[in-house]
Amino acid sequence: MEKLDQIKKPIDIQTRIKMTSISKKGKKESSRSRVLISLEKRYEDGQYNMKSLLRFLEPKEVKGTGFLTWDKIGFDFDDQWLYIPALKKVKRIRASDKNRSFMGTDFSYEDLSGRDLDADEYELVGEGIIHGTECYQIKAKPREKGTQYSARIVWVDKEYYLMKRVEFFNKKENRFKILDIPTHVKNGDYWTATKMVMENLKKAHRTELEILKVDYDQGLKDNVFTESYLKR
Repeated sequence: MEKLDQIKKPIDIQTRIKMTSISKKGKKESSRSRVLISLEKRYEDGQYNMKSLLRFLEPKEVKGTGFLTWDKIGFDFDDQWLYIPALKKVKRIRASDKNRSFMGTDFSYEDLSGRDLDADEYELVGEGIIHGTECYQIKAKPREKGTQYSARIVWVDKEYYLMKRVEFFNKKENRFKILDIPTHVKNGDYWTATKMVMENLKKAHRTELEILKVDYDQGLKDNVFTESYLKR
């Protein structure tokens, strides 16, 4: 897990993403897609690991909606804000809302936060092959009580120490969500996951993220990650 945490990361990254929500009834599937831009910037000092901004570009009904996260160092809940253009208001996400769905997807607000290496206790529980890759299976149990998860099983690629799958367990210790990360590409020094699929096992629903374009180390300014910029 330390090796996974130490993979070289850019100071900032700008990503264009296609997000598709897919629901299944019997053998029929229905889907809806959205396009958004993700901006992230990492910090090496101060009280934050990273700040990120998601902005929806299309379709029209969600265009301009923004989501800002300040990823705190330590066990405290991150600061998060959601901006809805139709209301022209910024809503702060409370700690009690962290387990709620983000924009009707299978990702919760908590899933969109960063997670410190020290926030969990780890145990090697097995090995296996996923997406054609040999992996370690590591059980991560949270040290804090505020999370919605009792544990996660993290599948870590043995060769490059990339995360390939995460299984999420609720407070009753039942597995109820799976995040699959089947493909990565290496651009220069940096690895990027090109596809992610979060599946809700209880609702026959999944959310797919496809990376359309990525740019590293663009020199993003700090004022991009503020409430005032969120409302633009």
